[in-house]
Amino acid sequence: RDRIEARALNLLQREVTVLERLVGRTRAGDPRGADYLLRLAETQFELQQYYNTQARSMDQPIFEARQSKNASQVRQLQQRQRQMEEQLQNFRQEAIRTYARLVRDYPNYRNMDQVLFSLAFGLEEMRQFQRARQVYHRLIKGFPQSRFIPHAYLSFAEYYFGEGDMRAAQQFYSKVTEIPADRNPVYGYALYKQAWALYNLEDFRGALTQFVRTVEFAQQNPDARDAANLARQSRRELVLPYSRVGTPRRALEFFRRYATDDDQALEMLESLAELYYDTGNWPETIEVYHRLMAERTEGPRLCYWQSRVTNAVISSRPKDEQVTEVRRLVDVQENFASAGHPAEAVTECKQATAAVLVELATAWHREAIGTDDQPGTNDVATMRGAAALYRVVLDRFPNMDEMQFPDIDRRDWPTEYRVSYFFAELLWRMEDWATCGPAFDRVVELNPQGEFTQDAAYAAVLCYNNLYQQQYQGREREVRGGAVGDDNPCEGMRGRRLRRCEAEQAERNEATRYVPRELNETENGMLNAFNRFVCFVNDSDELPQIKYRRARIYYESNQYEEAAVIFRDIALNHQDSDLSEYAANLYLDSLNIMGTQWQRTSCIGEIRENIEPLAGAYCANSGQRDEHADLCQVLDQLRCDTLRLQAEAATREERFRDAAQTYVTIAREHRECGRLDEVLYNASINYEAARLLGRAIRVRTVLIRNFPESQLARRAIFLVGANYHALAIYNQAAEWYERFAREYPGEDGSDCTDEQREAGTCAIAHEALQNAVFFRLGLGQEEQAVDDAELFERNYRQRMPRETSQVMFSLGSIYERQDNWQRVFQHYRGWLRSYGRRALPHEVIRANVQMGRSQWELEQRDDAKRYFESAVREWTRNAGERIAGLDDVSDEDKQLYLARAKDATSEALFYLAEYEYAAFRLIRFPRFRGGRSLQRVQRWAERDFAEWLNEKREALVQAEAAYNRIAELEIPEWQIAAAARVGEMYRSFMDQIRGAPIPEEIENDDELYGIYVDALEGAARPLNAQAMDKFEFCLTTATRVRWFNEFSQQCEQELNQLDRARYPMAAELRGEANYIQRQVARPGAVRLQTEEDAEDEDSSIPDGATEN
Repeated sequence: RDRIEARALNLLQREVTVLERLVGRTRAGDPRGADYLLRLAETQFELQQYYNTQARSMDQPIFEARQSKNASQVRQLQQRQRQMEEQLQNFRQEAIRTYARLVRDYPNYRNMDQVLFSLAFGLEEMRQFQRARQVYHRLIKGFPQSRFIPHAYLSFAEYYFGEGDMRAAQQFYSKVTEIPADRNPVYGYALYKQAWALYNLEDFRGALTQFVRTVEFAQQNPDARDAANLARQSRRELVLPYSRVGTPRRALEFFRRYATDDDQALEMLESLAELYYDTGNWPETIEVYHRLMAERTEGPRLCYWQSRVTNAVISSRPKDEQVTEVRRLVDVQENFASAGHPAEAVTECKQATAAVLVELATAWHREAIGTDDQPGTNDVATMRGAAALYRVVLDRFPNMDEMQFPDIDRRDWPTEYRVSYFFAELLWRMEDWATCGPAFDRVVELNPQGEFTQDAAYAAVLCYNNLYQQQYQGREREVRGGAVGDDNPCEGMRGRRLRRCEAEQAERNEATRYVPRELNETENGMLNAFNRFVCFVNDSDELPQIKYRRARIYYESNQYEEAAVIFRDIALNHQDSDLSEYAANLYLDSLNIMGTQWQRTSCIGEIRENIEPLAGAYCANSGQRDEHADLCQVLDQLRCDTLRLQAEAATREERFRDAAQTYVTIAREHRECGRLDEVLYNASINYEAARLLGRAIRVRTVLIRNFPESQLARRAIFLVGANYHALAIYNQAAEWYERFAREYPGEDGSDCTDEQREAGTCAIAHEALQNAVFFRLGLGQEEQAVDDAELFERNYRQRMPRETSQVMFSLGSIYERQDNWQRVFQHYRGWLRSYGRRALPHEVIRANVQMGRSQWELEQRDDAKRYFESAVREWTRNAGERIAGLDDVSDEDKQLYLARAKDATSEALFYLAEYEYAAFRLIRFPRFRGGRSLQRVQRWAERDFAEWLNEKREALVQAEAAYNRIAELEIPEWQIAAAARVGEMYRSFMDQIRGAPIPEEIENDDELYGIYVDALEGAARPLNAQAMDKFEFCLTTATRVRWFNEFSQQCEQELNQLDRARYPMAAELRGEANYIQRQVARPGAVRLQTEEDAEDEDSSIPDGATEN
């Protein structure tokens, strides 16, 4: 397509050149000059169309580039678009000048009316309206019978319409319609615009008449210009003037007269209803919507129409009629939802109904209770009506939060929470205490953090208080008594049946041991009595006992939170009671159950906070310790246990830093707790989880130094290496890994748990040493890398041949960095001999490639080819399937191995193709000898040149096929290189063809010269297109995968040389790193320790903690 457009542009440009030459050579007065000028102007107009199309074709690419935020591409496309638009303006001006010259030099030209119209049209395009109207005026005066007269009048009409002079516009539209339609292609459009001019002059009946005339014209003249569109627009817009002069009763009959079908007539009727609704004509609104519902009783818009009717009634009728219409709307909504309508229509209906109910309820609510600016009526009936509406909303539409209300300010959208509060507030004003308490409770439940929640919670207390005063004020000092507990289900049973019942009961009791249960009737009676007693009796000897029984009821029913509060009160405020020590123990037990069984970690903290107050109350001296020995012993043990429980709870809640600091506190301040190596280990694990790797390293170092015999210290050595690994401090990581591998070479992770493996805390010696090798290689510490690799080979060659193979394979990179190709060759040859049979396919392929590279760099190209071929053969031996079939390799590693195999194979294929490329280049262009006569050149072309052409083409095809083998492996780096090479071959082939000798007889004859050069160009042009295709693929692939190297740069330069206009050089070149490996790890953020962290950390974990 691009070539066709370029050829068309070339033809137009050549035609302009020829016509300009003809015009320049034409003598004054020659009648042919007018035709030349007209043809020149028309050609210039075609060029305008071409450049306009080109400019507009870039709109979508510019939009897409902006969406992808590719600023560079946007600038390039916009620059190209501006160039096209500049060309468009240039040719537009040239066309105007050409038409003007034709008018000036040939005033009696036979097609002068066409010329004047084209000139005026061009001036309008240039927005020179004054000059355009002058030309149109000349056209009207000079050529009253011209076919362009309607257009001229229309131009004046459109100008005045745009300027807002509707009377002048209407007069000129009338002039257009005076010309019969058979000679007037804009007759229908003039009728349509005349209707709008009359509407703007507030002649609504005249406007309606003209819209009708437009529809009738389109029906009678279906082939007229834009007839269908004019009719469609007129049918849609005639509703507007009808709403000003028509009646609702006759509307549908009128619309059916001009609509295409009944559905369209009803659409026009609905538009009329919407107009009435928007302008507040409520009786007309109700009448039209009722007519719509009568016509379409089961239509998908029925519910919407009813909501409109309801709003109109609410706006214009008394409350009783409003209620009737609202009930009708709710009924319609229910029937509509179950009538099989589309889900979207059902949702719209539901939202519209909810909106009407909420708006009416809040309006009556405000009317009854008033606002800050206006007092309410306090009308009970209005309040009841509003409350009833709120109930309907909450019952029928509990999912208001998921609805949308486009006609309501988004800040005021009704939600279940908001409506529930309004409802509760109204019940409060109605003094309905039995209902307003639960209503306010519901508000709090819906959104504990909401804007009304605080007020709702307080109002609920007031409601319940008022309700209590209403119902129980006369019996508030009564006290109930009775036994606590449920009936025994096994009572009366004996023998085996009794034992079975008791076992089943025990199983049920264990399952529900800590689950809160509801209080039975007896417990509720007692609790109410105890609560009243405690509330009203402040000083009594029985108060501790009553409190204790009250707490015991909660405790027995597993309501530990309530029990704990009361037990604590007894233990600390009633120490003289015989029940105080029991209360203290039950208080601690309740907190322990909530902390361990209910996972409420704050309860463990509360135990910790209350140990010293309880100890001070019961264990302050030896006499107290003897009196309360059991309790004091419990408190001593809890000092350690609570810290451990706090740390464990913090770990569960992923508050890892808090957990670690708690463990450090235990190690520093509570040596009596024991198991300090485990405490330090847990602290380091939590610091690591909190990404405080510096602190983790510090704690592990203390663990290793102070507890060298601990199994956890052994694992800590590995984990310190892992921490430095995560921090990318590879030298120290390697040192710790090497230490672990030397001291504990037999650690294979077999005793690790699944949780440790998943967390990465499983210490494995061979993995540590393998990491150390790779780190030493990356750091350029080659001797240490070799030592580590040899140690790995000694320790693990028999047990782990694959891992040993990988480690020894990696040493080749040392010699590659040194460009010591002889050593590279020797290394990989030795590696293949030692490990080739057990090595993975991608390693074998890469080893052969590197051996081939070595021979290539050593100028042993024949030997190199043998190793490249070996690499390809290894791939063709189902290397991909063998990698996929590896049993003990993860899917991620399989993908990595496959990618490496493809990369190495692609490199081998590229070098093999390079041999074909070299053979292609060796085919030299045939020399031409002797004089450049036509006969000699022809003989040379038919013999030497033709033979060279065939031989060169065959070599190119063969080389291209070799490079194309890379494509199926889909490795972008080598696809780019292959495409660059193939493109280079096509380009060099083309250059040599274009460099063929030209006979002197042809060179001296312009016509023969053109024919001869065109013939050569015809042979070269396909090669040019194929070269550009390859270079474009190369550059596109490089851009897509962000891979830029010397081949992608070559493709960019080649494309720029072949077509500078389409392929400008990039303003900036991408930098390329030189001292890193091609495959690097994906970067990730690591939290490093700051000075503030270091100050906060207690770095002096005491050496005294070394003894357990």
